[in-house]
Amino acid sequence: MSDAKKILLLGVDGLIPELVERFCAEGVLPNIQRLRDEGGSTRLLPYISTWGDTNFVTFLTGQAPGTSWVGQRMPPSGTGHLLELMRDAGKRAALVHFPESLVPAGERDLCFAPFYSGSGPAPMELAPACLHSTHLDRWTPTPSTEALGWPPTGTLAHHQKHNRFAIERTGEDFIALIPAHRGEPVPVTLRADGERLHLQVAQGEASLSEGEWSDWLPLADENAIEGKPAAVRFKLLDLDVASGRIDLLQSQITAPEGSSGRPGLARRLIERHGPFVSKWAVSADPDTRYFETSFEEGRYQLDWLVNTALTLLNDEGFSLFATVFRLNDETHHTCLAQCDPESKFYTASDHQRYLEVIRRSYRILDDAVGRALAGCDDDTTLVLASDHGDVPNSHLCDIHRRLAEFHLCTIDGEGKPDVAASQAFLKDERGGLEIFVNRDRVAAAEIERVQTRILKALTTWYVDTDTGERNVVALALKKQDASPLGYWGERMGDVLFAYAPGFVWGTNQRGDTVAELHTPGANHGPQVPTASTGFASNHGVAFFLGGGVRPGIELAFDTARGIQRMDSAGATVARLLGLSTDSLDGKVLEGLLEKACR
Repeated sequence: MSDAKKILLLGVDGLIPELVERFCAEGVLPNIQRLRDEGGSTRLLPYISTWGDTNFVTFLTGQAPGTSWVGQRMPPSGTGHLLELMRDAGKRAALVHFPESLVPAGERDLCFAPFYSGSGPAPMELAPACLHSTHLDRWTPTPSTEALGWPPTGTLAHHQKHNRFAIERTGEDFIALIPAHRGEPVPVTLRADGERLHLQVAQGEASLSEGEWSDWLPLADENAIEGKPAAVRFKLLDLDVASGRIDLLQSQITAPEGSSGRPGLARRLIERHGPFVSKWAVSADPDTRYFETSFEEGRYQLDWLVNTALTLLNDEGFSLFATVFRLNDETHHTCLAQCDPESKFYTASDHQRYLEVIRRSYRILDDAVGRALAGCDDDTTLVLASDHGDVPNSHLCDIHRRLAEFHLCTIDGEGKPDVAASQAFLKDERGGLEIFVNRDRVAAAEIERVQTRILKALTTWYVDTDTGERNVVALALKKQDASPLGYWGERMGDVLFAYAPGFVWGTNQRGDTVAELHTPGANHGPQVPTASTGFASNHGVAFFLGGGVRPGIELAFDTARGIQRMDSAGATVARLLGLSTDSLDGKVLEGLLEKACR
């Protein structure tokens, strides 16, 4: 096998195998169909928690969570994982827009614009993507009585945006203010002239008709935000001179620097491919005004990622490019519950409207796959892979209140856990499905007794529904019994568990321990990895196309013949790169490879 072998990993947050098959059968995904016909493919079973950080870390390390999963924003080190093997072999890795829970290992590697999961804006974000309007009352928020996600005060299951700002009239003109995070707002002067809007920001000007995007306008020199050269672009969404109505989309403004042993590489990528955006202004939700712009900004981002991948692999000497694209997952969160016939929120009349939003995101992905295939040289293997799928939600669950009912957790007046006063607690960064015994309050001799009490709280948790009693928790194991699920070591919790299909982390204003949801949505993280309906599942998927991969092979995925895990995909990448897999937990997917690569 050639020493010049390269991998382009196009990771997708939440690609659902059943929907890939559906849309391929419709003929709308010709490039992904080519991956199926000319390359090898398999479903992948995610690890608990079934969310991106855990599973993209296991995928790209080739190691199970017990070895490689430290926690969100806590990259593994010294485990002999895939990126460390690449460093030792002198092969360069680029992680671009990849979860920050994993970073490259070599000094000459590149880490660019990682997902930021901390509080507040990402360091690279100078100003958020925004909607500016003269009529903010058109976006009157609907009060919500429930919040979903992990941690309970953080990520929401729905990709909601809170980024709308007023456009104010000043005489004949209007002013919009770009809300810089760490500096003064940047004024944008607007003037309506017939059917066009003229705008000026810093030294840049544009004239837009309704539905038109501006070019990227520079923010430099004395107008730079935080002294960093950057750029912004706008789309005119609505203009009515008679009523004075203006709706204007403003892109996210970023200044990602990147870590690399090649000074200036990040700057050259931006100069060559344009500014990078990690977020779009409007959710991909058909019930949200101007939601179609999410597809336009998502397509821009994905084009940027593919172009950058080809630059780094073909021109800059990198052996691995890995990224994650998130638009598909967002459309699942906003639309899957309304088009899956097994969902409580499904109606036949709305099915096609919501399904078309999901289909559209898959078609954008397919176009990018085509561009990547066209740009890959003979030494490059394209890998298209997801970390999980999605299934519809039905109930929210408050794990802290459940533990409190068994006198294991103390809840404060706001419904939040008081860790110092509790025998058991969860860690935000570990994914919300591991319960830790508080060793500051529980003697060593009592730890197993508390573990047993936690298991009782989980395994006796039921809820009455219209179709009968349902168990809230699908599985629960003590730490010492969890190695078959890929968990071991000192970092993991004392009890590992997963919710049954349809159950999701959450809280509501009533303070329920478990309650039927009123808000449509779909999820993956909290639910057992095998969760599925007749329409969708939590399974991930991977396609390999390139030298060394057998054509037209799809590995069986069932309990009788084998279930492929995320770390097996990583081990297969290591094999394709000619690296040893001795330190990896995953087993190479030998059935996908030509004999020369086995």
